[in-house]
Amino acid sequence: MDQTSDASIMEAVTRKESRLERVRKHFPYWIMPLICAGVWFSTLWAMMITWLAQGQPAYASFNRGQTIAYISDIGANVLKPLFITGCAITAVGFVFSLAFMRRNHALRSRLESTMDWLALASGSFGAASLILLAVFDTQRHPSLHRLFLALFMLGVVFSAIFTTVEYWRLGKTFIEHPILRKSYWIKTGIIIIEVALSVAFGTTMAAHKANVAAVLEWLIAFFFTFYVISFFYDLRPKARTKEEIQREAKSEMRSISFDQGLNPYREYQGQANNNTSGVPDF
Repeated sequence: MDQTSDASIMEAVTRKESRLERVRKHFPYWIMPLICAGVWFSTLWAMMITWLAQGQPAYASFNRGQTIAYISDIGANVLKPLFITGCAITAVGFVFSLAFMRRNHALRSRLESTMDWLALASGSFGAASLILLAVFDTQRHPSLHRLFLALFMLGVVFSAIFTTVEYWRLGKTFIEHPILRKSYWIKTGIIIIEVALSVAFGTTMAAHKANVAAVLEWLIAFFFTFYVISFFYDLRPKARTKEEIQREAKSEMRSISFDQGLNPYREYQGQANNNTSGVPDF
């Protein structure tokens, strides 16, 4: 019986390794957050360097007393094609990163699943607003631009909140996976900073302190890069070691009730095909 069980375990491990290798071979989806963050970071730097190289010109969209350009001020002028392209790629990459997170863990409770879908929905809403704020620039469509900017920030903040709650729940459920707790604390720190900067940004804009608000906007935008990279931290463990895969498979096999006369290999195969193993796919 022990030899049969060991053989079933090893066969299950081999099948799982092959499945993971096929996924990684056809689409290394863990790289999506890096692409998204890289494009966004590069776009911001290109716009800032261009404005500085031009001698820090004052655009027509500047407010009274403003000397520091908002991101949207630069994006409304000669670099508008770059701004739209960068925002579009970032938005799509952000949504796909959120979507791929659903493949990275098993959700047991209704609350976890609800938080996951809400994070994806609010993130998608924010991503769509990011594209629209780039299209409706601040120089030609100031009211629409401010509206979509506010919606983008709200969408990202709410997405981060829902994701953080989800990882808090997962960290309590799967205490054997410390990465969940680390990811929770990383996202918690990022969201606290982002919310604080966003409140300060809105306050300074309302007080007509354009230069301070512009600096805060750049900080918020650059800090968004770290939030996107945090998804790479979550997806990265897909490239696990063989020992980790074996340890997970053995732990999963022990949870199967041999006393009920179930075939352990068939049970494992059915769970793998349906992706309902109850063990995070880390």
